[in-house]
Amino acid sequence: MLGRVTVGLFFLLLVWGNLVAGLKAGLACPDWPLCHGKVLPPFRVDIYMEFLHRVIAAVAGVFLVGLCLQRFRDYRGAARAVPLLAAGFLAVEIVLGGAVVLFHIPVQLTTVHFMLGLAVFLLAVYMASFDGVQDPPAFSLSGRSALFFGVGTLVFLLAGLGAYVRHADAGLACAEWPLCPDGLFPKVLTGHVLIHFSHRVLAALVFLTVIALYASVALDRRPGESKGLARALLLLAAGQVAVGGLVVLTKLYFLATALHMAIALGMLVVLFHLWAREVKRGGEALSWNR
Repeated sequence: MLGRVTVGLFFLLLVWGNLVAGLKAGLACPDWPLCHGKVLPPFRVDIYMEFLHRVIAAVAGVFLVGLCLQRFRDYRGAARAVPLLAAGFLAVEIVLGGAVVLFHIPVQLTTVHFMLGLAVFLLAVYMASFDGVQDPPAFSLSGRSALFFGVGTLVFLLAGLGAYVRHADAGLACAEWPLCPDGLFPKVLTGHVLIHFSHRVLAALVFLTVIALYASVALDRRPGESKGLARALLLLAAGQVAVGGLVVLTKLYFLATALHMAIALGMLVVLFHLWAREVKRGGEALSWNR
């Protein structure tokens, strides 16, 4: 239960952070850790969007610390590195969150802040899935588990590149969809156009890879629920392509970008469960609980 609540809070935190960025409210509280020098800031929509982002982050952090303590108690051996890593990343995230505000949202720092937050989210998903009692922590990159892990890595990188596109103000460098104004390939691949177009190319690669992954799972004759998960992943990927177009066509409308983020998180969770299911089958999985 603690694991699921923690995952849910970090899901909300990442989506809410996307809403804050979409509304250009990241500096509505220009100081840190207080907001306008107060614990409870004056009411204004943009101020409270940023303020609630901080509140959600604080609550999610408390739950993550509790989850890390529980898993550190239940895990054994090398597996204890997982909750320690999650707690360490959380500490760095707190510092980065303050630095992002105090340095006025620099592109590279903000992107690192997002990607580290995404890593914490995935570590929370791991600890929620492997409780150390009924499901001992394990890790494997053999067989199809390597395929699921690799696709998950691609989606992680795509999300990071998407964050860079957003914070570099390159989201409308190709203001049409599915083509750019110059056609399939922009005539000049430099600056913001290169950043934006790279995101589209990687997105296309991920979508094609998901189709191949679905075909691999669909042809598998072993019993299990992986086919349902693979189908869900394919539908999410198709939806993500459509919402990606909607983001461009609506000129980065904040609700469209938030939905784009939510679907990306959903894809990562489904890919994790595909990977975890393969690991839990046993086989050549390496148990860390020793």
